[in-house]
Amino acid sequence: MRENIRTALAAAVVLGLAGCGGGGGGGGGGGLPIGFVPAPAPTPPPAAELKLTVEIAGSVATPDGAGTYSVRPGQEVVVKASDSVGWAASGGGGTATLTNDVDTGATQWVSRFANSSKTDAASYKLEASASEGRTKQVNFAVQTGSYDNGDYMVFAANGSRQKLHIDFDAKTYDVTDAAGDKTSGTFGANGTGWVFSNSRVPGIPNNATFLPLKDSFAGGFPFAVPFSSPVTYKNAPFIATRAFVTTQAKLDGTYDRARVEYTSADRNSATAQIRISDGGTVMKQCVDQKIYRIENCPSGSVVTSVVAADTEAGLWTLKDASGAVIGKFGIAMVEGEKIYLSAGTSTALANQVMAIGVPAAATYANFNASGWATDGDINLSTVSTGLYSLTAPAGPVITKSLTLSIIADTPDGMRMAFDRADASHQYFAMRSTKLDVLIGNRGPSSPTRGYLHIGVVQ
Repeated sequence: MRENIRTALAAAVVLGLAGCGGGGGGGGGGGLPIGFVPAPAPTPPPAAELKLTVEIAGSVATPDGAGTYSVRPGQEVVVKASDSVGWAASGGGGTATLTNDVDTGATQWVSRFANSSKTDAASYKLEASASEGRTKQVNFAVQTGSYDNGDYMVFAANGSRQKLHIDFDAKTYDVTDAAGDKTSGTFGANGTGWVFSNSRVPGIPNNATFLPLKDSFAGGFPFAVPFSSPVTYKNAPFIATRAFVTTQAKLDGTYDRARVEYTSADRNSATAQIRISDGGTVMKQCVDQKIYRIENCPSGSVVTSVVAADTEAGLWTLKDASGAVIGKFGIAMVEGEKIYLSAGTSTALANQVMAIGVPAAATYANFNASGWATDGDINLSTVSTGLYSLTAPAGPVITKSLTLSIIADTPDGMRMAFDRADASHQYFAMRSTKLDVLIGNRGPSSPTRGYLHIGVVQ
């Protein structure tokens, strides 16, 4: 019996070695291997459900019982996706059209609708497509009404930031300042533009007129004279817009900037080239008394600030090295171009400031424009080679005749302008495709300090 057990154990050992490829040199091969089945690879979890959130006019929106979102013409619509997607929008019927926004990207879609019908709502469909065949659809019902109706932020040349609500169907408006002081009235057609009726504007002529731009207006309005007591009013230029760039990385650019400021005792001007870079996180300003292109600005005259999102939608804060807020600004898309805008009371100096910056250009092209100035005038500007003229709209009286000159190291799209009747009256001229800017020269002895003209190029 013991012999039989020993024989059986020996046989088992031999079979075990054979199954392991042992028992002989040269390894591997002979014998029957002991079977091994690897565990199957885990099945990847399905992709997360694609989710879309809809915001209309800055608030999260709720669809109706049929799953359709109601939107008025001109309201900003933001659709946010939980994953990177491709967007496809199409009119499902009716007369709706849309304006795509610069802030549209892989995870959000930003637009405004128009409806050309005076009587019927129109439908529009937006589809988001993500990886692995995931799709979601949003349906909109675009109501009737003027596209230009709605709320705008006003940057006024009296150094204030205000709010404009305007209704082109009812032809009514109201303007509210930072203190909550509201003025309202009606407006009507005036040739190619519009004219405000307002109790602040006595008699004729009424220079409170404005011209529409895409999601913006340029015009003149009777704003409070800075630091006046009791308060008095005077027509001053303004830009009103709702077309802000809200994606920080898209703020980048170089801008030729004109700036006016008012204290209780005086007024002044400043002209400079500025640059926003590093994905919209850094601003550099050349504050030298001489106006340089930003890349040629002496290092001691370059002020570098950190840009951060402000609590007010559309605005950005500027912070110094200590983290203190030194100003606020917005970048608006005006007729397809980025325009720098800033207005309000300076936290550092307690003065009232308004600034406008146009994209730095390689040249200064001739043009005709209609505009408004801080002296209360409404005027027509004409630029031909070497000459800038301002005339009253009734014409042909020339109120300013300026010689344009190129100054060494000055930005290429900027010109110095000398009054032909009195060379001590000096200005700087700059422009974008659609906006014309003329600003008085800086300095306590400059007779043009604090002067600003803003026009719309025709």
